[in-house]
Amino acid sequence: MARNYTGYEDLSTLTSFQTNIPSDLHSLTNLTYYHHHQIPVLDFSRQSSSLSGNNSSTSDEAEENHMSIINERKQRRMISNRESARRSRMRKQKQLDELCSHVFRLRSENHGLINRLNHFEETHEQLVQENDRLRKETMELRQSLTEAQLNTTYTNLRDLHQEEDDDR
Repeated sequence: MARNYTGYEDLSTLTSFQTNIPSDLHSLTNLTYYHHHQIPVLDFSRQSSSLSGNNSSTSDEAEENHMSIINERKQRRMISNRESARRSRMRKQKQLDELCSHVFRLRSENHGLINRLNHFEETHEQLVQENDRLRKETMELRQSLTEAQLNTTYTNLRDLHQEEDDDR
């Protein structure tokens, strides 16, 4: 005998769905759907006392019931697998987004480091040129000092010789 399940009957009488399964995945996973829609259930607990019925129809009903249970399990497994795949895709998307963000940060940091390196190279080149200029200037000043000292020494010697010549 078919009757409608409202969610308040004894769950042990629930054996199989006899209506079309909703195609909307959300409605299948939404418990409130089942409280608002009547889902027919076969109640095998009330069997007729007369067993004079056809054995083949009883076995057909049992087979149908068994197939219905198997189909229900397949449907639940399919829904579970879809949900698991959706969660997996979301995790992968989140990882991809995090990696993209990390790549962006690393590229920005790399750009900043390259700018700093270029600045240091320019400063280094300027300092090397300044150092070369100062070394050259130092050599010229030492040479001028040496020449000045020699000129002074020469002048002093000449003056000294001239005084000796004057004294004689």
